[in-house]
Amino acid sequence: MSTVVETIGGKPAVQPMAAACVTSAWDCQVYSFFGSPETVTENLVSLPSQLVQRRVYMLAIEGAGRAEVRLFERGSLDDPEGTVAAWHGETLDGLVTRVTESLVANRGVHCPGEQVGAVVYQDREMETQGPVPVPVSPRAAFGHSLKSFDARDFVQASVIVLC
Repeated sequence: MSTVVETIGGKPAVQPMAAACVTSAWDCQVYSFFGSPETVTENLVSLPSQLVQRRVYMLAIEGAGRAEVRLFERGSLDDPEGTVAAWHGETLDGLVTRVTESLVANRGVHCPGEQVGAVVYQDREMETQGPVPVPVSPRAAFGHSLKSFDARDFVQASVIVLC
């Protein structure tokens, strides 16, 4: 990645990231939903469609004895394909909190996708699939993820929108 100089908060900052990431580093978003898999799925597929146009975003789901992480990534915003790194286990073990802490500590300085990727890969072995077409909507990206959870489960799902 190239180094970008941009004024952030009134001060010039040298950023080792793409120009789009400089802007996105100051516009990360987290959406969290709780409830039955059906209710959470309805909320996930109703998210703003532009979030799946970001270069990197993540879905983390946790229910009774089952957890899943999906990290969606493409090399540039122009790429029609990307990868999806997935992990399944019993618990997220505070992953969403650690990701949030990483973003706050980063303060928009480095690429948020790379910062979050480092946290996600730190203690879990992710299985990468790709190249795959970039999802065209939140329904395409997240609609199937909660199908493996029992309809009576209480689940939490968080989408973290990065760069």
